[in-house]
Amino acid sequence: MDKMPVQDSTPITAEASLKHLPLIGLPNAGKSTLFNLLTGGSRKVSNYSGITVEASRGELLTNSNDSSILYELIDLPGIYNLTPTSYDEGVTVATLLELEPQYNFEKVIILLDWHRIAPSLGMALGVLKRVGNKAIIIINKDDDQEVTIEDRKKLQDILGVPVLPITALDADLQTIDHFIRTEKPYSKKDLGAESLPITPLSASYLPSSLTGHNQLKIIPGKKGEEAVANEINCNLEESHRILDGLQTKNFKRSGLSEKIDKIVLHPLLGGLIFFAIFYLIFNAIYSWAGPIMGLTEQVVLMTGDWIGSYLPQGVFKSLIVDALFSGVGGVVIFLPQIMILFFLLSLLEQSGYISRAAFISDRVMSFFGLGGKAFLPYMSGYACAIPGIMAARTIPSQKERLATIMTLPLITCSARLPVYILLIGTFVPSYTVFKIFNTQALSFFFLYFLGSFMALIIAKILRLSAFKGGPSNFLIDLPQYERPSIRAALKQSWQKGRNFLKKAGTIILALSILIWLLSTFPKVSQEKIQGLTDQQSASIQLEHSALGQLGHFIEPVIEPIGMNWKIGVGLLVSFGARELFVSAMGTLYALGEVDEESEGLRAKLIAEVDPDTGKKVFDLATAWSILFFFVFSLQCTSTLAILKKETGGWRIPLITFTYMLVLAYGSSFIVYRLLS
Repeated sequence: MDKMPVQDSTPITAEASLKHLPLIGLPNAGKSTLFNLLTGGSRKVSNYSGITVEASRGELLTNSNDSSILYELIDLPGIYNLTPTSYDEGVTVATLLELEPQYNFEKVIILLDWHRIAPSLGMALGVLKRVGNKAIIIINKDDDQEVTIEDRKKLQDILGVPVLPITALDADLQTIDHFIRTEKPYSKKDLGAESLPITPLSASYLPSSLTGHNQLKIIPGKKGEEAVANEINCNLEESHRILDGLQTKNFKRSGLSEKIDKIVLHPLLGGLIFFAIFYLIFNAIYSWAGPIMGLTEQVVLMTGDWIGSYLPQGVFKSLIVDALFSGVGGVVIFLPQIMILFFLLSLLEQSGYISRAAFISDRVMSFFGLGGKAFLPYMSGYACAIPGIMAARTIPSQKERLATIMTLPLITCSARLPVYILLIGTFVPSYTVFKIFNTQALSFFFLYFLGSFMALIIAKILRLSAFKGGPSNFLIDLPQYERPSIRAALKQSWQKGRNFLKKAGTIILALSILIWLLSTFPKVSQEKIQGLTDQQSASIQLEHSALGQLGHFIEPVIEPIGMNWKIGVGLLVSFGARELFVSAMGTLYALGEVDEESEGLRAKLIAEVDPDTGKKVFDLATAWSILFFFVFSLQCTSTLAILKKETGGWRIPLITFTYMLVLAYGSSFIVYRLLS
């Protein structure tokens, strides 16, 4: 891992003069809700050095009312204690111990979850031993105002810090702001000097340059684990003693949550509910996003055509219209699916169900060497592998995390759908089996199942070999069921969509320009296209371009799996974005702009005949060979770029690309030979 940057002595800027306020708490304690309330949701994303983890930052809305003290809130990943078990938790611990020099804070806000007050208070006690001289406490989810004035005063006296009970969903901004700005810890003792016992395992989730810090006491082996466990248990016992002394005794999870969990976590009913919920989610993704995706694509293309109408004919116009706007359209079209997915997942997470879903899926995932926390990344992969790979940061075991992200591209993402629709709709006969199942629908289901099943099989192989070891201990807190906030879900959806555009968009845009260059040059002579239509000219140009020549070059390699040079060009183009395969076929067959439903393109594919052999180029065997290739190959440079970013080098991306390419070619070869 990279070393932490050393603070320089550059002049203080307006942004650098901000006083930082780290916000910490248990996962699902309501930190994001409080963050949005205090900042208006105006997030900036910070990357932590040495670790691929992000934290949200935002200035307090009330800074405009008080220019003398400017505060910036830092929404840190949730923690259960100061022993990190993931990279997300590691950056929170590093920040709290002031090992992250980019953040110097005078106060830290500890957010307690009233519905889980015992573990929340246990976590807070551990934090107070280190930063008690800088901490203030806000108790969230006190919906029924159960924290009395007497209890609040007693907590303040015992903990030595100010306490404010609120309900973040409808709290008063001015009250919280006044509390943050004016209240100070009562304790004058510098508790931050106490060393933190930490095991080598948990130390691995901190930047390597920090593990030798004098605030970290590295204890090896079982003694280290026992020391950490003893401290956590002592804090939890102390929290129970404190709570026993309060007037309010309503600390248990609500009876309603208990009753719901008897159904939701039932061995049989729980699984049925699980599949029903996620079937509805992914059905909604396609049914809701479809019209929006079509409209989005049309707007982008129409904008490109409108701008192109003001440009003179030539290479520059082609660059703007065919490369830039087509590249933008190839990214933006998937934005609705990404945003709808994360909107619905945010609602599930806020409600408390995601923890239950991970618990249910752990039973299956553990058989393949993965834990329940691998479930959400895999689910995200059905929309796009990129957010799925990013979501794998929460997996505690590094080996388990690598096995997850190296197999996640096998999950059938939405970019494969145009190819599936084109080939299945053209070459798979449509009839009913057992008077219930349609053969084309079964083909779709088979391809989805095949990718998912193979992802788990490869994960099992990796966990038995290169990343040997059983699944990590799966400990998960089941929060009380809550009423989700539509506003918070919309903001999270927008943030995820924006991050997707930044990370994937720039790469695909650059690749679109590269593909345009390869397909445009060298230019064919005017004699060859004299008297031809624009579509025919484009087909001739593509065949004689560098990209077309590459297609001819790889033809001997792909011929054993039933493909010719034209399909080779489609495969090469699809490495930029899988959905470009369809448009490449449209250009090659002189049809211009087409989509997966184009009857003209389907007719051309059916009628295509090899001039040397007289046999049809496309048949059922060739179609299934291409489908299997698309199921297993990693035809997405954006995914490779995210893999590189998340793993810190090109080793894992190249290994992933290679094994998937071998799997794709081998499976296509077998399928083509069996069906020929």
